[in-house]
Order: sequence, then C-alpha cells, then structure tokens
Amino acid sequence: MIGRRESVSGAHFAFTDRWGGVSAAPYEELNLGGAVGDDPGAVRVNRELAAKSLGVDPARVVWMNQVHGADVAVVDEPWGERPVPEVDAIVTARRGLALAVLTADCVPVLLADPVAGVVAAAHAGRPGMTAGVVPAAVRAM
Repeated sequence: MIGRRESVSGAHFAFTDRWGGVSAAPYEELNLGGAVGDDPGAVRVNRELAAKSLGVDPARVVWMNQVHGADVAVVDEPWGERPVPEVDAIVTARRGLALAVLTADCVPVLLADPVAGVVAAAHAGRPGMTAGVVPAAVRAM
C-alpha cells in the first residue's frame, strides 16, 4: 500500500503503490483517483485506507480535482463539505494537514520551506508545466 515514506526538513511525504485497496478490475486495488470511472465508494474507502496506513486522519487530507493547469489553492483546513476545487497545486502552512497529489504519467512536485513552515504539492503534467504550475506554487508559498 505505502510504497515509500520519507521525511525531509520536518516535512513528511509518502508514495503509494496500487495494492491493498478495494477497487475492482480494471482499477484494482488501491485506486485513489475519483475521475477515472471507479466506484466513488471504493475510492473513498481506498483514500481512508491509505491515510490510516500513514497514521493520518482521513478528514485531514486535502485533495484536489487536477485539471492540467496552473491554478493553486492555498488552504488552512480540509474542504469538508465544500466542493473540491479544480487546481493543480495546493499550499498550506497549517500543521497537521496532509496534501494529496495523484499521478500516473505526470510528476508529483513536493515543495517545503522549513524556515517559513509552508509546504506545497503540485501535479505537473506537460500542460501544467507549460502553464507554470510549479512557479505558481512557489509564488503561493
């Protein structure tokens, strides 16, 4: 389930693999993506399983609807019942929040400023890189 876990300059991050979840074929098993046609209930369970395996409260994970652009959301709390925005980077200075970025053939860019106490997660595909998602995330930090 958790393929790799690291900690750098006080920021913790992890990468998942696809095993240990509940999604049926062809999404088997630990599909975390809500926009690929998988059962939304299975995706919700998978996200909860992944968060709990890291010791994170699933309600403290901040997700984004990634759209291959350069928009950034600055957050200080989870979305809760609010709609998840269409952005490709999220930034926070709030301790205890977990930022989630989903990738397949795109690149996850994880940024941390230990002095300012701010972190960012960006979804960097070719369109987003061309649009400037990483510089936009750095500016938002």
